[in-house]
Amino acid sequence: MIFKVLAKKFVREILEMLENVDEMYFSEIMNKLNTHQGTVGRVLGELVDYNLLSKREDEEGKKLNKTYYSITDDGREALEFYEYADRMENSRKSKFHNEIKGNVGQVINIDKAEGLEINFKKGN
Repeated sequence: MIFKVLAKKFVREILEMLENVDEMYFSEIMNKLNTHQGTVGRVLGELVDYNLLSKREDEEGKKLNKTYYSITDDGREALEFYEYADRMENSRKSKFHNEIKGNVGQVINIDKAEGLEINFKKGN
């Protein structure tokens, strides 16, 4: 399922990394993420399988070909999903980020306010 892939570590970072460049080769991506080759290889493989990235191999007669990755249109749409999720999360947080003014001793009932933070300030 695509949501499982999008929730994996490094997926968003890789898509954002490739968003504004033509392509990057495997070692560049691995170095920027500062993680192991196997981890990057698995994530890149899944992104290619889901058509979020495309890959090409540079065959210049070297022993090891360089593998280049670029973002696809589907990958750009996945980035829009992350932006939407960020907006939803910020909206949820802002619903409970209101300043409450009242007299001392006022009782305030708030239902279902998970993660609510209330700061009390002494008035003038």
